[in-house]
Amino acid sequence: MKVSLPQWPIIIIALLLSIAFHPVDAQQLNTSQAINQAGLQRMLSQRMAKNYILLSQNIDANAAADELDESAALFEENLFSLTSSIKDKKSKTALQRLKREWYGFRVFALENAKTENTERVVKKSTSLLKTAHELVLSIEFTSRSHSDHLVNLSGRQRMLSQRLAMLYYASNSGYTEKLFQQEMHKTARQFDQALTKLIKSRENTPEIKESLQDIANQWSFYKTRFDGSDKGRFSPKTIKVVSESLLKAMNDITKLYEIVSTSENKYASWIKPANK
Repeated sequence: MKVSLPQWPIIIIALLLSIAFHPVDAQQLNTSQAINQAGLQRMLSQRMAKNYILLSQNIDANAAADELDESAALFEENLFSLTSSIKDKKSKTALQRLKREWYGFRVFALENAKTENTERVVKKSTSLLKTAHELVLSIEFTSRSHSDHLVNLSGRQRMLSQRLAMLYYASNSGYTEKLFQQEMHKTARQFDQALTKLIKSRENTPEIKESLQDIANQWSFYKTRFDGSDKGRFSPKTIKVVSESLLKAMNDITKLYEIVSTSENKYASWIKPANK
């Protein structure tokens, strides 16, 4: 099956302003902000693949095409912002690797979507994800704040929400379905483990604690759709609503951790190391 995409270069800038994950406007990112934004690249890699698969299956195709274009444009925008903010040599090298990976993925993902390319888009998006994760880790390594690890971890939950949805749709493609199901079960366990770790974090503010508990309540109900314990019928609309809800909630929490971590980094910068 083929589904034609609209001409990708003709993307209205207003679309970028309408989505919840718009990067900081043309300013230097601090460490916490850079981790958050690099982490968004992980999420976008899976979001684009998810929408490619939806297009190939002709599921809500117009919305999927719009979301794919928005995600691609935001990925480009984030690269520009990160390039102007990253100064560390290792992080610059990681960013260059991400750019090279992105250029190859971009050409493939924005072509006509075909169901027979399901396995290929999953592999390519996973490779892009791993490269983006390496960038996140390289930036986190330069941080003085422990909370920046929580920015990374909570930001990774955003990615997992989209990866779960992508694998769910891929498992209904007719191609290597059992493999996608196994990977989906593994991803569900990763989301569950990270959520438990976040809930136990000492850095949690009352607002973060309440938000994480809301997510835990929601996740406890829907995780059976992903972990293999529910063999119910294919339900693309339910998965879309659940994954988008988890994405939005985890994005809000990541922003809260970013605020906490920015304060910690600012305090740490006042402390001079003792002379040896």
